[in-house]
Amino acid sequence: MLIMYSWTALSGRTNDAVVGMGITPNHEKAKQDAEEALRTGKAFLAVIETVRPVMAAHSLSPCYMRTGAAWLGRRDNSGGVAWRHFYVEEGGDRIEP
Repeated sequence: MLIMYSWTALSGRTNDAVVGMGITPNHEKAKQDAEEALRTGKAFLAVIETVRPVMAAHSLSPCYMRTGAAWLGRRDNSGGVAWRHFYVEEGGDRIEP
């Protein structure tokens, strides 16, 4: 099974909430891309989720399905980024590792 990493950087404002997003097969690359938006101040929060490629049943269009593993990133006091690993159940409930 092919695992990919989907990342989204959020500004916290309602008019332009998403300031960056992408999908990569490399977890470290996803972290680097998301951290760039955090370090520059464009984003206050970033989320990385593991996903896998699937086909939508109704249209047979390619898309990605969440696997449940995720990371939440925020700037820390030293100017770096702290990541917190968590899991999301199928119903959307968050589970701490």
